Amino acid sequence: MGKIMPMKTISMPIGQARSNLCGVIKKVQSGIRVTLTSHGRPAAMIVPLEKKGKPWRVEKPTDPSHFGDLQSPVMDEWK
Repeated sequence: MGKIMPMKTISMPIGQARSNLCGVIKKVQSGIRVTLTSHGRPAAMIVPLEKKGKPWRVEKPTDPSHFGDLQSPVMDEWK
C-alpha cells in the first residue's frame, strides 16, 4: 500500500489572492491548501474538494413510503 503524503500548504495575503484568484484556484485544484492571511494572521483557508464516493441518490428507492408520492405533481394537468 502506498504512503499518504501530507497536503502542501502555502500562505498568502488576501489582497494578493484577490488579484490573482485564477492562479490561486489552479493551485488549489492541484492539491495545495492556501491559507489566506489578514495583517499576517490566518483568516481563511481554501482547500481542494474531497473526492466523492458513490452518489447519495439511488436509482430505485428501497422503501417508496419514505419519499412520498413523486408522480402525482408531475402527472397533473397544466393550468
